Formats: sequence, C-alpha cells, structure tokens
Amino acid sequence: MAKVSIIVPIYNVEQYLKKCLDSLINQTFKDIEILAISDGSPDNSISIMKEYSKKDARVKSIEKENGGYGSVLEYAIANISTPYFLICDPDDWLAEDAIEKLYNAAENNNVDFVRSAYYRVFSNDGEQEYDLGNIYKNIFDPEINKIYENDLMKFLFMSESPHAKLFKTKLAKDIKFPHKVSFTDGVLYKLYVAKMKSAYILEDGLAFYLIDREGNTVTDVKPKIADQHCCIFDSIMEQYKNYENKEDLFYYRMFLQCEFVNSEISKIKDRKAYKEKRRLLYSMYKKCRKYKKEIYNCFIYEKKKKVLAYKLLLNPITSKLAFIYFSDKVWKQKNK
Repeated sequence: MAKVSIIVPIYNVEQYLKKCLDSLINQTFKDIEILAISDGSPDNSISIMKEYSKKDARVKSIEKENGGYGSVLEYAIANISTPYFLICDPDDWLAEDAIEKLYNAAENNNVDFVRSAYYRVFSNDGEQEYDLGNIYKNIFDPEINKIYENDLMKFLFMSESPHAKLFKTKLAKDIKFPHKVSFTDGVLYKLYVAKMKSAYILEDGLAFYLIDREGNTVTDVKPKIADQHCCIFDSIMEQYKNYENKEDLFYYRMFLQCEFVNSEISKIKDRKAYKEKRRLLYSMYKKCRKYKKEIYNCFIYEKKKKVLAYKLLLNPITSKLAFIYFSDKVWKQKNK
C-alpha cells in the first residue's frame, strides 16, 4: 500500500499539468499514489490525466462535477487510506526528493506535520525566490530542523498555502470544506494546526510555486473575493467552536486575517464595488469582537501604535468609525 497520497486539484491548467505530473512520477520516494482530480475541468486536462494514468499505475485519473477547490480536498481526504497526504497544485511542481525528505522527517521524528521552504516562481522571467513562509516574524520566527511540541499555534503565523506540507491523514478526516469558493487551503491549514500535537520544519526548498499566472487566486482582485474570504472565515470559526482546547492565538490569527482581507479587497479599484464588499469585512471584525479578551492577550507581540488601532477596531463604541477610517486609508494607499 502507498504511504503518501498526493492530491492534485485540476481545473483549466492543461498548459502546466504535464510539468507538475512529471515532477510527481519522478519522485525518489516511490510509495505514493497520485490523485489527479478534475473538478469539471473544461479544457484538455482530462486527456493529460488519462495519458499519465496509463503509463504509471500510481496516477489515478478521477473526474467529478465542478464544486471548487474545497470539494476536491473533501473528496480526496475522505477516500484516501494512506497515513500521509500532500497537496500539489497543478501549476506547481516538486523537487525530485520532496516526498522522501518530508516523509522521512515525519517518520524519523514521529511528528504530525512537516513543512519545508519553497520557491516562489515568477512567470515572466522564471526568477525564483526562496521562502520559508514565516510571514509574521514578530510573532513566530521559527527554527529549522527542530521538533515542535509547544507553541504549535504559532504555526498559524506562517504561510498556509499547500506547498511542501505533509499532513497526517487521520487528523484531517473530519475537517469540512466550503464548496464553490477559493482559499479553502486556509481551512485545512488553520484547523489542522489547531489539532496537531507536534511538527517539524525543514530548511530545504522542496516545492516550486508559480505565483503570478493568470487566474491564480493570489492575483485575483475581483469583488467576489470578499464573499469568498468571508465564507472561509465563517467556516473556520464555526468548526473551531467544536474543538476542546481553544487558544488565544487562534482568535488572534483570525483577527489578523481581517487585516489581510482588508488589504486584498482594497485592490478593487471601483470605489462603489469596494464599499459594498467591505461590509462583509466589517461583519468579520464584529465576529472577532466576541473574542476581544482572548485577542487582547496577544497584543504583547505588537507595537503600541498598532495595538491602539486594534483596540479601536475591537471596541463596540469606536469600531464602526475606526473601521471606516482604516479601511479608507488602505484603499487610498492601494489606489493612488
């Protein structure tokens, strides 16, 4: 039986898919299964999937109706029986020893989760930037090649994209994913981190992330992204309610997610569309106010000026005016 399942969610990526699948079938670690799942893809991706499944039995060509990225993760995780799984987006690819290094780190250190660095690849010139994924260094600047059994919630303050992350299957089985929306990798990552008991970080750059291709959700600035971010936020918060051991840092990370969404929707150039969609963002801030005490406990990581702004946003009396002021300020900066 395979030891690692690689989930490849596929939709309109025929020009990238062969490079991705080549990187998977040529892994130095051979005990894998590759779930190439077409999410109702209308292009030639299905033919490519079938071509690879014929030449390598480890490639499973699976077709399903379109339900979005989350529906693919939901289907795959429900049906795999391997101890571990990894997600490789079809416009990305892995270093040939990626699975070997991730799997050995998990087994040798007996940990629930392994993540490594990756390379951000820019399509115009092929330039590659090494990225360990430590995006909130003021909160968590991790050590590499170390077993973590404490401060695990601080992993929430690293990047949540699926690149070069090995998950233990049994811990993800009951995570629910919204359908027909983007950013569902954030649901998996945040809720998984809240469950895991141990983790390990590798220094090696093991995945290659094509960051700026057309259609990538990272570069999508359509007004609908506000609806999607709000849906993801609600799903995570609703599921976390059922977790036994809740931590302040989880709520703080969700509060900071509001700040991130504010930055994202501020890229919407049409002022009217932006003002309409930021109402959804305000609803997210309101939900965070329920956990004001927990969030306040985490202000030790921030500078005084930022703490003041956050307190204004969390105070029920000042929150609306503070939200309008700060969101307008960000929008004007983005649209100079």
